[in-house]
Amino acid sequence: MIAAQAVALSARTGTLSGHAVEDMRIKAEELLARGDDLRQAVISFASQYEVLRRDPYGLRLLGEQLEAALRSALDLGASPRRERRDIDG
Repeated sequence: MIAAQAVALSARTGTLSGHAVEDMRIKAEELLARGDDLRQAVISFASQYEVLRRDPYGLRLLGEQLEAALRSALDLGASPRRERRDIDG
């Protein structure tokens, strides 16, 4: 989810807007299933943003948490190249 990555980066760099957070939350609610971990991370971020929106340090940490949730949710396991074996071994 590119919107979540953009919001996480903006939070870390201090350039985040409330509109971007709201757009991200709406997209997550529309596109992701209720039990999805990424959806929960996005909604949690949006809720905490309201409390921390004037705290640059808190937003930076919140952005790092969202990035970690994105990495976890999008982890596709081991890279196929690492496990690839040619016919000759």
